Amino acid sequence: MNENAIEKRENKDLAQPEQMNQGTYYTPLVDIAETDDAFLFQADVPGVKAGDVDIGFENGVLTIDAKVQPRQTADQSYVWQEYGVGHFHRSFTLQTPVNPDGIHAELKNGELSLYVPKAESAKTRKIKIQTS
Repeated sequence: MNENAIEKRENKDLAQPEQMNQGTYYTPLVDIAETDDAFLFQADVPGVKAGDVDIGFENGVLTIDAKVQPRQTADQSYVWQEYGVGHFHRSFTLQTPVNPDGIHAELKNGELSLYVPKAESAKTRKIKIQTS
């Protein structure tokens, strides 16, 4: 077992290609901070709109799925095109118990922020020492 509180899952854990939508998949860059009470995930998902993000938590695995829509209509002709459209996918196994009902997310300027609160049993507690 990994001694880290969070384990990165490789994209090879995705469903078999015949079960997935065909297209381009990107691995978003993610920073994770830990406090006594929660984990804060910050994922780069440029071009994604809030309605195109799906966050799931099941059996200790936090999953981020998002889709980048095209900027222009399909009939637009380009002289040069580099903007990628496709899907973002990333998942993490959390070794620390969390409160899935308290997970909330915010998407702003291409950055997805996820607040994942720890379960009461996993929170750091300060023990008061009594004197006689």
